[in-house]
Amino acid sequence: MRFLLSSIIIFLSCYGSLYAENRHILILQSYNKGLVWSDNISKGIEDTLLLQQDHYEITTEYMDTKKINSKEYMNSLYKLFVLKMENQTFDAIIVADNEAVEFVLKYRNELFKNIPLVFCGIDKRDPGLDINIILNKNIPLILESKEIKVNMNFIAKTLPNLEQLYIINDYTGASVLVNHTYRNEGKKLEEKGIKVTLNLNGNLEQIKKDIKNLPKNSAVLFGSLFRDKEGRYIPYYDVNDVLNSSKVPLFSMSDSHFGKGVIGGYLLRGYDLGVESAKQVIRILQTNKKLKYNPIIVPSKWSFDCKAMEKYNINMDKIPKDAIIINLPKTFFEKHKKLVEYAFIIFPFLLISLIFAIINNYQKYKLSQKLKGQSELQEVLLNNIQNSIFWIDNQFKIKGCNNSFCKLLNLKQEEIIGKDICKVFFNLCNLQIKNNLKSLEEIEFTSDEKIFRLTSQMFLNNKGENGGVVSIITNITEKRQLEVNTQFIIQQSKLSEVGEMLSAIVHQWKNPLVELSAIAHKMMYYDKKNKLTSDDIKIFYDNIMTQTIYMSDTIDGFRDFIRPSNMPKAFNVDTGLQEVLTLLSHSLKYSHIELNYENKSKAYCFAYGYPNEFKQVVVSIINNAKDAINSAKKSNTSLKGLIKLSLYKYTDNIELYIEDNGCGIKDEIIKQLFNPFFTTKSKGDGFGLYMAKLIIENKMHGKIKVSQILNGTRVSISIPISESIK
Repeated sequence: MRFLLSSIIIFLSCYGSLYAENRHILILQSYNKGLVWSDNISKGIEDTLLLQQDHYEITTEYMDTKKINSKEYMNSLYKLFVLKMENQTFDAIIVADNEAVEFVLKYRNELFKNIPLVFCGIDKRDPGLDINIILNKNIPLILESKEIKVNMNFIAKTLPNLEQLYIINDYTGASVLVNHTYRNEGKKLEEKGIKVTLNLNGNLEQIKKDIKNLPKNSAVLFGSLFRDKEGRYIPYYDVNDVLNSSKVPLFSMSDSHFGKGVIGGYLLRGYDLGVESAKQVIRILQTNKKLKYNPIIVPSKWSFDCKAMEKYNINMDKIPKDAIIINLPKTFFEKHKKLVEYAFIIFPFLLISLIFAIINNYQKYKLSQKLKGQSELQEVLLNNIQNSIFWIDNQFKIKGCNNSFCKLLNLKQEEIIGKDICKVFFNLCNLQIKNNLKSLEEIEFTSDEKIFRLTSQMFLNNKGENGGVVSIITNITEKRQLEVNTQFIIQQSKLSEVGEMLSAIVHQWKNPLVELSAIAHKMMYYDKKNKLTSDDIKIFYDNIMTQTIYMSDTIDGFRDFIRPSNMPKAFNVDTGLQEVLTLLSHSLKYSHIELNYENKSKAYCFAYGYPNEFKQVVVSIINNAKDAINSAKKSNTSLKGLIKLSLYKYTDNIELYIEDNGCGIKDEIIKQLFNPFFTTKSKGDGFGLYMAKLIIENKMHGKIKVSQILNGTRVSISIPISESIK
């Protein structure tokens, strides 16, 4: 029973994951994979995004600029990204370190236009680029804090007998930006009597030799080392081997070599930058409004390797209390875990055996009572579920059910359990339905003029093996009837607009009919005068066909309008609006109302939903606007009526604004406009805007609202964009 209930709960709750969105994120790294700094940034991003409800697919691109960053290389890299971005897009891009940031700023319009960006890995004191450019573009900026002064002072304080400090850094990328800080802070230490040596040439052999020959009371501060003075790339583990050869205390500016021989210090942590960058991406994607982004500074953190501190005989009392410490020495119990476990097993064995013999029966009693209570609780839960539930084994024998299933079959539980499912539930005797049940497919069937849906899920027995199938039967009769009634009401509401549409068709047919009449009289005149030639007949024929095709197109548009859309599909909103305006233009013209429409996006606007019902909403709103203008003209006869439609396309939705300069709507009326049967017209039925809201929000999952504007009213419609044509 316990396994069964767990299976039911999991089965009922698994639908929640269907509402999670899929997001595609690009991480653009300045450097290469395997570089601990870059890998830590990526790990911070991935760990943060993978905890979210939405599904994040992460793509990482490496620019490899620590190895090569010539102008020719950057041009080739740009061409490569042009090819890569042809058939893919991203919801957001995280750009790490200076080289990638400069690349994106230069080619953003060509490669990453309209894609949200987050920049990280820029030093707050020596950014190497104009931060104001980034802030003016309102791009979220995550700054790092490279605390050279703090680290150098900490080393001097921790090592009171320090005579020489050997600093390693290079001339690559962001490293060169802070070399002046090393020099300035070095001069301050020299004023205190500490010799400071700064090695920037990247000669690994020379550095190894220098470290080996450092005097006893010395220390090494490592910044970064990626290329030598000639521009040759130095592999990460070659650098690490040289650092580990140091016999004097070795400190670092970042966590790139933390845990691999360096003591630590006030370290830049790539992981923290990655976490903060991911949080900004989540904030951007979850917030529809445009926000003002201020730079975020991710501080360095005190981080120390206990094992390295022991190697160089540095007292742990000298490090800050809130520091991160790794490789702490194991306690006695951790070192001798097995020995302690054996001791606890052997020595108290007799005592435990005696105690166990005394309490064993009592525990069995308590366990049986607990299981009994759990069984009763599970039974109560199952029997209070309105849906009918039953479970069968792999031979289609019923192993159990709830009271609702008994009521459905009008049988007692003892008449059901143990029987073949088809012998008590005749609706499942059909072989195809029975096979679907076994394959866990969703089944719909009719019984006693009611519609039911059956869903199934496999459950495990006590051995963890396939124990059979648990099925849930839901009565969906009312739901289906509601769907039918809703479609009927929508169609009924649409027919209320037919009068206006027929009036529009009458206006549109007048000109063609007059033209046809004129052609007929002209043909008769030519015939009487014996002037009718084959060329004249062809001209008359072409004119007649032009007018009849125009009249036929008008009727086709009217027919499409009144036909219901049975299934949602992708449709061009712009085309639909053009069709509606074609039908209504003559009617509005005869009412002396100007109609303006503009597609502001200048592109295809494909939405997903019900095209004919959407056109019905637009017709209803335009007719309301026409009535409002006619009402306003009663008090202002010189008013020039105007209805304005504006279409916009955004990343996830399409928005349509319909504005008029009619009599307007009071605030207290706006709150009731979408209620059924509410109307301000003497002959209105109160269904127009109610059905508009039902179509836009319930059927197409969009939004519709009415608001006042200067000298009129605005109706705003927002519908989701079609993912397939996005």
